Amino acid sequence: MAEAEAQLYRRIQELRARARSERSPEAAGDTTTMPDLRTILARAEANELRQTAAALEQSLPEAVERAIERTMDERSTPRRLAELRELVRSLAGQMEQVNRDLLAERLGRIEDLELLVDLLSTGMASLRQDVADVSGTIARMNSSVNGVASRLDQPLQVTVERPRQTGVRDLFRSTEQHEQSNPSAPRS
Repeated sequence: MAEAEAQLYRRIQELRARARSERSPEAAGDTTTMPDLRTILARAEANELRQTAAALEQSLPEAVERAIERTMDERSTPRRLAELRELVRSLAGQMEQVNRDLLAERLGRIEDLELLVDLLSTGMASLRQDVADVSGTIARMNSSVNGVASRLDQPLQVTVERPRQTGVRDLFRSTEQHEQSNPSAPRS
C-alpha cells in the first residue's frame, strides 16, 4: 500500500514538472494561455492515471494478500485459540464470582428480612399484651367507679361512737344529771 502511494506521489510530481516546463521562458514568447487545471487533470487521467491505476490494480491485491498472510502468521490459529480459551476461562471465573456475590447478597437480604419479621412479631405480641393489660386495668377502674357511683346515690349513714361507761346504766335517765353528779368522770 505504501509503495502504491509513493508511486502515485511520484507520478503527480512528474505531472507538475511537465506543467511547469510548459510555462518555462521558452514558452514565454508563446501567447497561448496556460491550460487550466481541468485540462491538465483530463490529460493526466486519460493517460498516466489510467496506467498507474492499472498497475495498482495488478499489484495491490498481491500486496494486500501478503499483508494478511503476515498478520495471520503472527497470530496463528492455535495461539489465538489458546488466548480465546484463556479469555473464556477468565470470563467464566468472573461470572462465577458475580454469581457467588449475588447469592451472598440475597442471603443477607433474606436474613435481614427474617430478623425484621421476628422483631415485628415480637413487638406486636408485646403490644397486644400491653393493650390487654391496659384494657384489664380500665375494666377494673370502670367497675370501681361504677361501685362508687352507685354508693353515692344511696343515703349517707354516719355512726358516732360514744365512750362507754362502766357499770349498769339506766337508759331512761338523762346523761346530763349523771355528768353533774360525777365530776371526776371524763367529759366527752
